Amino acid sequence: MKTEFFTLNGSGGEALHGVIWIPHGEARLVLQVTHGMTEHMGRYEDLARALADDGVITVGFDLRGHGRNPGDPMCASFGEGGWEASLEDMHRLRGLLEQHYPNLPQVMLGFSLGSFLLRDYLNSYLDKVDGAVIMGTGSQPAPILAVLKTLIRAQAGRAGFDCTTPLVQKLSFGLYNKKFTPNQTPSDWLCSDARQLDAYLADPLCRADISAGLFYQLLDSMQRTGSASAYDRWDRDMPVLLLSGQEDPVGDFGKGVQRVEAAMRKAGLTRVQSRLFARARHDLLHEQDNGSADRALEELRSFLHTLL
Repeated sequence: MKTEFFTLNGSGGEALHGVIWIPHGEARLVLQVTHGMTEHMGRYEDLARALADDGVITVGFDLRGHGRNPGDPMCASFGEGGWEASLEDMHRLRGLLEQHYPNLPQVMLGFSLGSFLLRDYLNSYLDKVDGAVIMGTGSQPAPILAVLKTLIRAQAGRAGFDCTTPLVQKLSFGLYNKKFTPNQTPSDWLCSDARQLDAYLADPLCRADISAGLFYQLLDSMQRTGSASAYDRWDRDMPVLLLSGQEDPVGDFGKGVQRVEAAMRKAGLTRVQSRLFARARHDLLHEQDNGSADRALEELRSFLHTLL
């Protein structure tokens, strides 16, 4: 596998750090990855290496205020207008990949924060997408999201859009972590594999907190992607794979993922499938100790093979 780094000319002229992993053999499919909150694309190298054996090109960029991009190294934030700009960033990369690999299937994968970006993206752009993999996603009742948005908007007004507060920390990661008390770390909800969790916490490119502004943007997207019009512009025949841990609080321990699947089917999407993995928490691809990461990889590979 060959690794190449590049700079994506993002919306508004933002220079975003990207990486593409290219198999040594014949390329058969392009997988565009949108990573999760506070992390970066470097954490997907093992996935890319495994998929390269199947001829899959894996590519993505560090989202605004994440990874190698500018911003507070302790607090991830897109900046004001950054959600819409990030959707445009995804669209720009999609266009470049279609130009470079016009004869290959084009698949998009979004994890966690990236899952909501991808769900928003597919209802905003009509780009060529031959399949979608949505990992670590969920659904929350609109009234709860409305209350949270009001609280977090006030926090952003007081502390600043790109800053965090104790209440933001509590209502975002803190509530998720509380479900796994007694806690060993502030991020127990992410992964039950202690070695992988320690590596995440020690990673200098992973940011510890999210800003009030980014949290508000995420809540806004969750409200939008849970609305009656959330799938109006989706390709009804596009294959969709939902992957999540059974113990993922973002997915309401499976129930939120099932609600998403039901909403997709109700909207007329005809090729939706979902897989929940027992004993796995949020960061499914790093749940190695209990075998969930390997099982999720096999499900992903099987799904991609149907698109070749």
